[in-house]
Amino acid sequence: MKFEYNLSIGECVMSFFLMMAVIILGISTGQVWLTVLGLPLFLRGLLGWCPLKTFLHSQSKD
Repeated sequence: MKFEYNLSIGECVMSFFLMMAVIILGISTGQVWLTVLGLPLFLRGLLGWCPLKTFLHSQSKD
C-alpha cells in the first residue's frame, strides 16, 4: 500500500468541515465517543491520503 497523496484540495476541505461537524455534534450532545470519530477525519484531511481510496484503486487495477 502506497502512502501517496490521493485527495484533491476540495476533498481535504470537505473532510475538515465534516470533522468539525462531527466534533460539534459530539460536544453539543455530550457524546465523547463521537468526538473521537473526528480524529480519522482530521488526519485524512491533514495528510491528504485516504486508505479506502487507495485500497479501492488498487483493487480496480487487478
